[in-house]
Amino acid sequence: MVTLTTKKINGVTEELIVAEHDTRQKAKTATRRYIYQQAMDANRNDPAILQLAKALASFLEQKEVIVLESDILAGHTQHYDYNPSIPVNMPGEFDPSILPSTTFNIDQEVKTYISNHAHDREIERKTFILGQYATGIRVKLFKRFGSGHVIAAYDQVIEKGYCSLIEAARLRISTSEKEEAAFSNASLIVCEAAANYIIRYAVEARKIADKTQSVEAKDQLNRIAEACEWVAYNPPRSFFEAVQLLWLTHEIVVIENFTGSISLGRLDQYLYPFYERDIKVNNLNFAEASHYIEALWLKFSNLVKGYQNVTLGGCKPDGNDAVNDLTIICLKATRKLKMDQPLISVRWNSKITDQFWDEIQALIETGIGFPALFNDEIAIPAKLRLGIDQKDAINYGIVGCVELSIPGKEYSNTESFRFNWAKVLELALNGGKCTCTGESIDLKKDRKLEDFSSFENFYAWIKEEFKHYLEIGLTATNMLDENFGNHWPSPFLSSLMQNCLQSGKDVTTGGTIYNNSSANGCGMASLADSLMVIKQVVFIDKLITLPHLAEALRNDFQGYEKIRPSLTKCPKFGNDNDEVDTLFIELTDLFIHTVETFKSPRGGPYQVGLYTVGDHAHMGILTGALPNGRKRGVSLSNGLSPSQGADVLGPTAVMKSVTKIDHKVSGNGLVLDLKFHPDFFKSNKHRQAFRLLIESYFALGGLEVQFNVVSRETLMNAQKNPDQFRNLVIRVSGFSAYFTSLDKPLQDEIIARTEYLHM
Repeated sequence: MVTLTTKKINGVTEELIVAEHDTRQKAKTATRRYIYQQAMDANRNDPAILQLAKALASFLEQKEVIVLESDILAGHTQHYDYNPSIPVNMPGEFDPSILPSTTFNIDQEVKTYISNHAHDREIERKTFILGQYATGIRVKLFKRFGSGHVIAAYDQVIEKGYCSLIEAARLRISTSEKEEAAFSNASLIVCEAAANYIIRYAVEARKIADKTQSVEAKDQLNRIAEACEWVAYNPPRSFFEAVQLLWLTHEIVVIENFTGSISLGRLDQYLYPFYERDIKVNNLNFAEASHYIEALWLKFSNLVKGYQNVTLGGCKPDGNDAVNDLTIICLKATRKLKMDQPLISVRWNSKITDQFWDEIQALIETGIGFPALFNDEIAIPAKLRLGIDQKDAINYGIVGCVELSIPGKEYSNTESFRFNWAKVLELALNGGKCTCTGESIDLKKDRKLEDFSSFENFYAWIKEEFKHYLEIGLTATNMLDENFGNHWPSPFLSSLMQNCLQSGKDVTTGGTIYNNSSANGCGMASLADSLMVIKQVVFIDKLITLPHLAEALRNDFQGYEKIRPSLTKCPKFGNDNDEVDTLFIELTDLFIHTVETFKSPRGGPYQVGLYTVGDHAHMGILTGALPNGRKRGVSLSNGLSPSQGADVLGPTAVMKSVTKIDHKVSGNGLVLDLKFHPDFFKSNKHRQAFRLLIESYFALGGLEVQFNVVSRETLMNAQKNPDQFRNLVIRVSGFSAYFTSLDKPLQDEIIARTEYLHM
C-alpha cells in the first residue's frame, strides 16, 4: 500500500512514496454486499443484466468517495466484500487492503446448470460429467475461474466520452427488439451511473480544495474537479484529462468484475495523441507527463495482486516501430516506483532502437520482473491463426499475466480452464485415485501396470487417458460457461466492448467481436520428465518395475530412498535433449489438437495457453509424488519452463528446448521464466550477451520470456525475515508480486529455480 505526498523540485511536483497503509483503503467496503443485495431484491423480477446494472448504479451512487489533499488524480480502487460477476466463496472476515482469499464455487455453478437443464434428455450424462469435473477441481486435476481477464475499449471511451456511449444506448433502446431491450437499458443505466460517479469526485475535490491551506494542493484539487466535471460526459481536452478518465473508467470496470485481471492494453498508443497535442501547444512537457503517469501507477498499486497489465511498444499497422515518448515514460515510472502494479509487458520487434533497449534492460536489472517481452513476429501470427483480422491482431495487448488479447474486441475468458498434465500420470498409476485425497475420477480404461511390456504401449495408454480427462474438462467448461449470461453478466464491461450494444448481448454470451475460450496447461515439464524416467529406469535399465514404482510414489519414496537418485539423474526437459524434448512436443501437440476440436459456447474457437500463473504451486499441493523425483505436495514445473533446477546446461539450452514447439499455436500466451543472479549484470560483456540471448530466442521462434534478477540468498532471507523485505518485488509466473505476500509453496518454488551467473 502507498500514500502519495508531494513537494516542489525546480518547479515540478515529484511524488514521494511512503510505505504505509493507504487510508483510502478504509472506505466503507462492507456496505457493498448490503447495497447490491438490496438492489437485487428490489428488482428481482428483472432479467439478471438489469438487476446487476441497477445494483452497480446504486453502489456507485452510495459508495464512499474519498479525495485526499495530496491527490494528483481522483479515484481509488480496492478489493470488495461482495462479487456479482462470478460465483465465489467470499471469506467471512474481509480485509480490503489485500487480495481476498476466495475459492471458485463450482458447486453453485453445477447446481445452476442442472437446475436450468432439468428437462434435457441428456441431463443424466451431463450430470455425471459435471460430477467428474467437480471432483477433478477438488483434487487439482482441473482449475476454473470464469470471470474478467479482458481489455476493455478504453481507447474508445477516451476518444468519444460517456456522452457518446449514453447517446448510443438511448438510440439502441428505440430500435431494440424485445429480447435486446434489457441489454440496451442496462447499458444506459451503467453509463449514466459512471458519469454521475465521476461528478461525485468533482464535488468532493472542490470540497477538499475549499478546506486546504496549501495553494499548491488547492490548485491541483481544483484541476481534478474541473477535469472530472468535463470528462464525466465529454471526451478529454488534454493529456491530464485523458489520464483521469482512463483511471476512473478502469476503477468502475474493476468494481464490477472482481479481480479478473482487467488490463489496459496499449496505453502508450491511445494516450499519445493527447500527449503530442499538449506538447505542441506548450501545455505539457516530458517531466509533467511523467508526473501524471507516476500518479496513475500509484493508483494501480492500491489493488494488490490486481494483475492489471499495461502493454508497451510493438509495431504500428504499417509495420514501423510504435515506441514513443510515453513508452519511455511508462518504463521509467515503473523503474522509479518499483511496485507490483501495473504489470508491464513490452512488445518486441526487430526495429527497436538502442535507446529503447537500454530502458528495457535497466528495468529488468532492477529485479522486479518487468517487463515481460513478447515477440510480435510470433504473437501476431498466433492471433491470425485464430481467425483474428490482421488490423486487430497487430493491435494485440496482454491480459493479466501473458494472455494475448484484442483490446475492446475479444472476450476469451482466458483463465476459464487449466489442466494439470502431471496429475494424469498420478491418476493413471493408481486406478483413477488421487493419492492425496483418496477421491477418484474414472479412467477411460483401467489397466494393470504389470501388463505393460514396453514403454510404447504404456505411453500410448497415458496419452489416451490424458485426452480422456482433457475432454471431460473442456466439455464441462463449455456447459458451465452457458450459465453466465443469465446469472453473472457484466453490463458495464459489455458497454465498453465493441459490438455488444449492436448485438444486444452481454460480453459473457458472445456479444463482442471475438468470442473465444481458453484452455491452459500446468505441470507440463513435470509430466514429460516423469515419462522419460519411466522409459529409462523401468523399461530400458529395468531398475524397478512399474508396479513397484507406483508403490514408491504412493509412499512418497519412503522405503524407496535408494531408487530416487536414479530417477533424478535421467534426462530432463530444458537441456536440448531430443529424446525428452520429443516427449514434451508430442504431449503439447496432443493437448493442442484436443483443445482445438472444441468450440466456445460463445461461438469462437478454443485457444491454448502454456502458462500457470501460480497454479504450478497450488495444483502441486494435491499432486502426489512423481517419477521425476519430485515429492508429494511440491510445486510442479512453471509454465513452459523446465522443472525447477532441472536445466543444468544454461539458458541457451533452455531456449533451444522450448522453441522446438511451434509457439504460434499458443494464442492465449505462454511463459518462459529465467532467473539470473544480480552479479551477472555487473559485467558489460554479460549485459551485451543478454540482449543477444533474447534476440536469438526470438529468432528461433520464441513468443515470450521474462526474468527474475535476484539471488537465492536474498529470497531465503526474505522468507525468514519478511518484515525486512516488505518491498521486495519478484517475478512469479506471468506476473510480479511482493515476495512476502506469496504463500510458502510459491516462495519455495521460486527459490528452487535454476539461477544463472554465467551463460
